[in-house]
Amino acid sequence: MIAKPYKGGAPAMSDVVAGHVPAIFSNLSDALPQAAAGNIRLIGVSSDKRAAQIPDVPTVVEQGYPTFKTMTWNGLMAPAGTPPQTIERVASEVERAAKDPAFAERLGRLGVDPLGNTPAEFAALIAADIPLWAEAVKIAGVKEQ
Repeated sequence: MIAKPYKGGAPAMSDVVAGHVPAIFSNLSDALPQAAAGNIRLIGVSSDKRAAQIPDVPTVVEQGYPTFKTMTWNGLMAPAGTPPQTIERVASEVERAAKDPAFAERLGRLGVDPLGNTPAEFAALIAADIPLWAEAVKIAGVKEQ
């Protein structure tokens, strides 16, 4: 089977719901409504622990793949040269929002776990992901165009 590239999660999910492809890795926020409607069956989560929103769905590790872990994240970026005090101010406000119980609960219903980490912690997260995805690109034989 040849992997089909998609321009986003929505077209990929549509093809799973329609039966054109058998499975996808999806963001929880995209998958939860489809699962609730009975359109798809959730078979695993790729994080290191079960998702609070779907505690009956096991992790991929629990299903026999002990080194498998990948997570989708979103973050804020600023242009190079942005003053450090501006970056710290924005990071502080994001952290404050992430700790707000009402905001965290609303995000949780969407399948999102707010983190609100520091710029240094976010940079470390990105740095840790680069070797993982570089290896995936190499194995897939992706070439620059």
